[in-house]
Amino acid sequence: MINKPSVEELEKKIPVRFIIVNAIAKRSREIASGAKIRINTSERNPISVAAMEINSGEVRVADEPLPLDITAEKTVESEIA
Repeated sequence: MINKPSVEELEKKIPVRFIIVNAIAKRSREIASGAKIRINTSERNPISVAAMEINSGEVRVADEPLPLDITAEKTVESEIA
């Protein structure tokens, strides 16, 4: 179980729990296999470290929504018209 950060905290950044769980699982497997930890922490549990990395923004989840780029929106509109 993840205590810090809580799943509720992570849901503020990534609204879908399924994506959060999959991202933590994938990253924790990478850490357990010897990947470099991207944050400064004394925690050694790969699941907790993965959750902390995602919460800090050091690890970005690919399915996470990106901010809308206004220029991209105009380009799509001009292609449709």
